[in-house]
Amino acid sequence: MSKLSQILFGSSQYDATQLQIDDPFVQRPESTPGVLLRIRPFKENQGVVDGAGLLQSVHDVTTNFRGKNTSDHHSFEVWFDEGKIKFYMHAATEAAADKFRRRVGNNYANSEVFPVEDGHAFPRIAPDEYVAGAWLKMEKIPYYPIRHYNSQEFEADPYGEITSEMLSLDDSKVVTQVVFRPAKQSWTSGDRFKHNSVDDLAHALRQGTSVGWLNPRTRPASQKDKQAAKTIEQQRGQQAFHVNIRILAVSPDKEEAEARAHGVAGMFRNYYNGITEQGLDDTPVWHRTENKRAQKLHDHITRMADRDWIDRRMIMTVDELAGVAHIPNDDIETPNIDWRHTQRGDRIPADAGHYDRPTDDGPSTDYNPEDRGNNGV
Repeated sequence: MSKLSQILFGSSQYDATQLQIDDPFVQRPESTPGVLLRIRPFKENQGVVDGAGLLQSVHDVTTNFRGKNTSDHHSFEVWFDEGKIKFYMHAATEAAADKFRRRVGNNYANSEVFPVEDGHAFPRIAPDEYVAGAWLKMEKIPYYPIRHYNSQEFEADPYGEITSEMLSLDDSKVVTQVVFRPAKQSWTSGDRFKHNSVDDLAHALRQGTSVGWLNPRTRPASQKDKQAAKTIEQQRGQQAFHVNIRILAVSPDKEEAEARAHGVAGMFRNYYNGITEQGLDDTPVWHRTENKRAQKLHDHITRMADRDWIDRRMIMTVDELAGVAHIPNDDIETPNIDWRHTQRGDRIPADAGHYDRPTDDGPSTDYNPEDRGNNGV
């Protein structure tokens, strides 16, 4: 059906479109479900490792009397807005927000965490601005893990390239949003009668692959198949989360919005795992007619602003999710990141900014889009 749709209507593409609205799209903190937290990280932290520790500490699964997962969903977000890269977490409840504040403080020492009570809970979008967006999906079933720091370790934090690709004109906005919801411990068990557990998959890989149609035969398992089977087996018993990943780019310049949405989505391909051949693939928010494309993009934005959950059948272990949802450290050299420059209780150094909490009228930059990516990462 997907290929037939492409033949009839064309392939999805990054085609930035104005929303066809009369007034700006604005999301206020008081109208946002849950609590939005702003994070100003201290540069000296362990990045992905600390991210894994944070996720483990908030893996709280709740179920009803039938055993159905009723856990709340939360989000981790990176914004390029007002010329800066900023970090946010959205908690579904006040209790979860209080827990996040304490856990972020424990895992990312000297970072500042505070609720967003004034201003906007999502970047403002004007009627004359162009919007492009996408959502990500796994290329294979979730038993095949993507690349993470405990498997095929990264040469450099992938957030270096993602945040560099987010940099844009000062009047543009880019958002990456990772919505996560704790998965039950039985996520690797499969369906009761279908023999599709993680152990069944690993066993099948070791048995070889059936090839040929007219003259079918079994190709013996390769060394790579055996490595993949071992990697997949290691998923059993791991804490995991159901995941949504969304991307949005907004700009007065149509081509800039398209380039930023496409470019940021492309950077998530760095999570490709060569052993399991698992990766993240992007699907642009698109329709062949402009009116329906504008409506689909408006729905995409509304879901992001409301932090909605959609089941994409995407599950990641703590280690995998930490790679796509963590606070980076000074290993990345992206400019214009909203760092906290002082340790708690320390005197403010002479070269630091004279503020503890950011303001809405922070310094602008003279960023040139042609310089994007030249950050040495």
